[in-house]
Amino acid sequence: MSKKADAKEKRYAKQAEKKAKKEAKREAKERAKREAEEARERAKREAEEAKRAKQAEKKARKEAKREARERAEREAEEAKRAKQAEKKAKKEAKWEAKERAKREAEEAKRAEKAEKKVRKEAEQVSAELYEGIVKLAIVSPVDRDQMRELEEYLCQVQELRLVLVGGSVEEGTKIVVSAEKPIPLVSVLREMPPVEQVVKKGKEIQVTLKAKR
Repeated sequence: MSKKADAKEKRYAKQAEKKAKKEAKREAKERAKREAEEARERAKREAEEAKRAKQAEKKARKEAKREARERAEREAEEAKRAKQAEKKAKKEAKWEAKERAKREAEEAKRAEKAEKKVRKEAEQVSAELYEGIVKLAIVSPVDRDQMRELEEYLCQVQELRLVLVGGSVEEGTKIVVSAEKPIPLVSVLREMPPVEQVVKKGKEIQVTLKAKR
């Protein structure tokens, strides 16, 4: 190879190297530019994401605060209603107790009045005087031994005479007595051991004997 050709080749190699360096420098510059742009974009995205996160956090705090306030208001309202309901219930219970006491007092008064009336009527019946023929209706079932005992006690009463002992299926057992003088016959009968109950029924005296033991 001649010196001329060698010099030319060296010149081309030097130019190629210079061009390669220039291209490498340009590419490095372009890459640095791209990386810088990407870094700016990434920083921008991260800033936007941080901003959105901050806004979301602020919104969440605001929402939590609102919910807490509303919950507190609801609880306060519920507590108020519960207190009012309790107050109303106590008032109603007090009124009901008062009304019940009033009713019970009235019932007791009526019962006492009725008892006095019954006692008075019973005393009047017991004190009522009988004279002449009187019929005693013996309430079924009738025990023969109790009947005999009753007859014996009737015969022992002064101014009282046993007239007839009898009866029928329709009318039941009857005892007819005669009082020679006015006597409180109902009261006298109630004192007799075999007698359970004595009730005035119309013109007759209804007698219930004690059950045989």
